Amino acid sequence: MKGILLAGLLVVSVAGLADGQFLETFDESEVQIDPIGIDGWSFFTGDGKATIDLRGTDDGHASILVDATNDRRNIWWALIKHRVSEGMDLDQLARPGWELRVEARIRTSHAPRRVNLHLNTQRTTDFHSHLMEFDLPEEERWYTISMTTRGFLVQPGDTVFAQMALMDWGLGRYRVDVDEFRVDVVEAAVAGPDLGEPLPYHPPIADAN
Repeated sequence: MKGILLAGLLVVSVAGLADGQFLETFDESEVQIDPIGIDGWSFFTGDGKATIDLRGTDDGHASILVDATNDRRNIWWALIKHRVSEGMDLDQLARPGWELRVEARIRTSHAPRRVNLHLNTQRTTDFHSHLMEFDLPEEERWYTISMTTRGFLVQPGDTVFAQMALMDWGLGRYRVDVDEFRVDVVEAAVAGPDLGEPLPYHPPIADAN
């Protein structure tokens, strides 16, 4: 792959990819933060009393730190989120056969645990679509996971966000290291299979009859 890294965007020319891909390698010791996730990373929790922090390290990755020791019901969730559409060719994405692929290289302090990857826009109302979950069976091991959308509806001028979330991990303190996070516009037919074992969120249940 040939490319130029510029302000968090990798401009590439590869079969199956459009120009203007989002790439975050967390090489700096400080992570760029933006509470709304436009010009940096947003991070927050919900449905409980867990807290979250996102920090850079001197080892070339970022760490998501979650403290759920004050939670009670273990239904909390925590996520990081970033705009990924700046510089993307959304006209290309609107053509048949072209989709978004989000990919992350991560490791966790505890296992087995589950994370999910999700893509949405400012118009999204169904936050269960374009979401896949991934089981990570071993702690302190690097995994690369990816999720490709199917029929992602986007229009020129939309703001596209990518996010990664933790849900219901327990009532302790947890860490997720993120070495790389990227989003590409891909031609689905030639992009190849996703990495890891993507699991649909709330898959359809077959009729008992």
